Amino acid sequence: MDNGNTFSINIEGLDKIIGRLDDLEGEIDRRLEEKLTKIALKIIHDAKRLAPIDEGDLVGALDIDVVKHLIGLTYIDLGATVDVNSYAVVQHEGFRRTKSGAVVQFQPGEKTRSKGDYNGYSPGKKFLENAIKMNEQWIIEELSGLLEGW
Repeated sequence: MDNGNTFSINIEGLDKIIGRLDDLEGEIDRRLEEKLTKIALKIIHDAKRLAPIDEGDLVGALDIDVVKHLIGLTYIDLGATVDVNSYAVVQHEGFRRTKSGAVVQFQPGEKTRSKGDYNGYSPGKKFLENAIKMNEQWIIEELSGLLEGW
């Protein structure tokens, strides 16, 4: 029953607002992909500077993949290529187990030692972990600037 006290709201331009939000979502995704690729390239560059070079071509096998999207997550894979993965893990950890179970520790060889320290880290084991550590603050700054200007 209408007693003359009706209340009404009319919103115009809602379709434009929704369209703009869709554009913003696409722009955020694009920026995030750029940032993740930039970060991964820097980490791999630094990991190559720290990777042991006494045997094999570990430096040549360090690479990044493309940015991927999966169930609301955006990520990028980086590290050694599949063909040298087991070798890369042994070199990264700095030891291997023999068939008898004995642990063989690795020490950086002459070629690796000749690389010298890089950003306060010695080349050899934990090359990828140390590349991430040395860039941790920069990574935080890069990602926190993702929405800058909005």
